[in-house]
Amino acid sequence: MRFWKSLVMVGVAVLFLAGPALAYHDEYDDSESNPLRVAAYILHPVGFTLEWLVFRPMHALVSQPDLEPISGHYRPHGWGFEAGMPEMSGEMGSSPSATAPPAPTVSTADAEAARRAAEEARAAAEEAKRAAEEAARAAEKATRGFEKSLRK
Repeated sequence: MRFWKSLVMVGVAVLFLAGPALAYHDEYDDSESNPLRVAAYILHPVGFTLEWLVFRPMHALVSQPDLEPISGHYRPHGWGFEAGMPEMSGEMGSSPSATAPPAPTVSTADAEAARRAAEEARAAAEEAKRAAEEAARAAEKATRGFEKSLRK
């Protein structure tokens, strides 16, 4: 008896705590009042039902390999690889001859300029690294000073 009472209480609590389903009103649009759109609202469920309850089962029946000759059904549904590739007519032409790409030409002046640019970039990176380390030390020093002032 006590079990049923607690079960009913839990059910009532769930009903009270369950919120309404979140739904909102869809604003009216003038394009929905077109007579053909209204007819589509009525005919669409009918067509959907006919497709799934009549035409798809009928297609499954007539597309069985043993019944295809009787029903006149043919296998390829549109073009695709399962329908086979089109036959080639005539002779194919010869492929164009392959030529090697031209060898890259790099002058010694270009290589030297690239080397100098790389050295300058390396030096700038080292300088930026030193500046970042110095800024980190300054921030650490400022943090220690701030903490020291809070203790006083």
